[in-house]
Amino acid sequence: MTAPDSGISEWVTSLVGHCSACDDLLGFIANDFFMPVSMAMYMLFLWFGTGDPDRRKKLHWGIMCASGSLGFANLAVHILNRVIEFDPWPRPFEVHESAHRAAEALFYFPHDPSFPSNAAACTFGAAFGLFLYHRKASIPLFAIAVLFCFSRVYAGIHYPLDIVGGAAIGAGIALFTFGLMHLLWPLPIFFHRLAQKVYLA
Repeated sequence: MTAPDSGISEWVTSLVGHCSACDDLLGFIANDFFMPVSMAMYMLFLWFGTGDPDRRKKLHWGIMCASGSLGFANLAVHILNRVIEFDPWPRPFEVHESAHRAAEALFYFPHDPSFPSNAAACTFGAAFGLFLYHRKASIPLFAIAVLFCFSRVYAGIHYPLDIVGGAAIGAGIALFTFGLMHLLWPLPIFFHRLAQKVYLA
């Protein structure tokens, strides 16, 4: 079975090779480290980068929620793929010649399931987690998530539907994390005060 949107993936990956600058840029963005590290650095900047006490505390709660959402989203995808063994279709590079060429040129050939996209679940989970506490500060995280996920489609690693599924999981997990934080509210407060005592908040 192929993904319902396989035609879109085939068209996007057929663009690879027509613009070397685009290929280099999107291949760099698609790698496993650059965008996740960029996201982590941005959240680290938000954690320490403001002097206003009210805004600072709001950002701290948002970053806690974003970090928790990222971790829970990764766990959810792992359970779905590894424990339940949900794997509805092969990756694009296993089906389309253009996607195979794209993955060979820009990425590598992952062996884990295509749906849902773990990259989308984690990055959108973090973005939605911060959004629930500070909308404006979450905009760069959403930009990172969109760029990262598009690059994975361009590189023949995911179908657009894989991204949509991952983003939906990320959003749901962010709401779950938000609710869990409020349910266990004394615990986040305790860790935040502990961080303040050692000058980490």
